Amino acid sequence: MRRSTQTGPERAEVLQAIADSGRRLSTAMILFHTNLSKRVGLGTTEEKVLELVRRHGHPSVRELAEQTGMAKNSISDVLDRLERKGFVTREPDPADGRRVAIVATEEGAARIGRLFGGMMARLGELNAEYSDAELALIAEYQRRAAEIQADEARALADGSS
Repeated sequence: MRRSTQTGPERAEVLQAIADSGRRLSTAMILFHTNLSKRVGLGTTEEKVLELVRRHGHPSVRELAEQTGMAKNSISDVLDRLERKGFVTREPDPADGRRVAIVATEEGAARIGRLFGGMMARLGELNAEYSDAELALIAEYQRRAAEIQADEARALADGSS
């Protein structure tokens, strides 16, 4: 990526549009996931921790604590609730049997996955309006913005921000 040297009112307008659309997307995602969580009997923190478990395969409690910025005992409490509700299990880590890995259950994934059908169909229609190059650029921007936000979330959690 090259650094832009553009300045002026047009640049300020585009940057404001990105900031505004980012806030709108964030709010829409939080509302969607709040309602999704309620439908399957999860709290929003439980649902997001479950997403991290699914994304990272077989993470440990320590790894989840690092990812979220939450204390290990808080993550353990969330995982206890997820296990009671049938969304995760604790198993010996396949690479290191001394370690406990957290594994998302297929049943739990199916319970949540069913609720994404309508949104995924509509996003598919939206994606069809953009070229592969445009989608790749959007994906790169979102990935990098998410990394920044995750870093800032951890900084807020540990008090360094």
